[in-house]
Amino acid sequence: MPIGRAKTRRAQVAREAGISRRQVAVGLEEALWESGPNPLTEFADALQFEGKPMMPPDVQARWEDLGRFREALTAFLSGKNSVAFIGGVAVRSYGGILRMPLRPTGDFDLLVDDALLKELTKFLETQGAVLDSTDEDTYFFYIKALSFHLDVTTARTPFMEECLATAKGAKFQERKLRIVTPTALVAMKVKAFSERRNPAKKEIDRKDVCGLLEAGATTEEAVREFLAKHRPDLLPTLAEILAGK
Repeated sequence: MPIGRAKTRRAQVAREAGISRRQVAVGLEEALWESGPNPLTEFADALQFEGKPMMPPDVQARWEDLGRFREALTAFLSGKNSVAFIGGVAVRSYGGILRMPLRPTGDFDLLVDDALLKELTKFLETQGAVLDSTDEDTYFFYIKALSFHLDVTTARTPFMEECLATAKGAKFQERKLRIVTPTALVAMKVKAFSERRNPAKKEIDRKDVCGLLEAGATTEEAVREFLAKHRPDLLPTLAEILAGK
């Protein structure tokens, strides 16, 4: 899709969703701000409704702890080219979440070089995370005190290596972070769709693929080229996803 048409499509999506064009593709910084306390919620939390705080004390404490974890995590990741954000935060960054509510998933997903896994694991353990389970090249961490999940996928195949190598620079509070390109993100979602056994999770992958394409974040042609290079066996899966949209 040409750039001009993509911008037009974003404007159309914004109108249909009842949001501003700025909300369609918010970028990594704003997507991360949504995953914990931010200037807007701090202002709202200072307000009271009929003399009562808007957020229960226990929820408020966990919300603030999540913000501190986000600060620690982004500080740890800052300047590292061997890691990039993927998953719901990345989809939100590129405007692919068109369903309501327009928020990232309740976890973080990272793609890392295998050499960084040990160091990242040690960092997460200092934050109270435990390794909950593994599935091939993905490690599922859980922070019980925050009721928060962080999934780490290692780049051990040419497919994933290119997703990581082509990741784009982004910032959060002036910290230099990385996020996979929208084309790589859609390709990863197609791969995930093909491997899922849970119908509900497959549906999320399908909506994310369609949402990213409909928002003009990337094009079908670009995704097909990416898949044809590394996973041509997934081209029928892409066609299946698009046929069902």
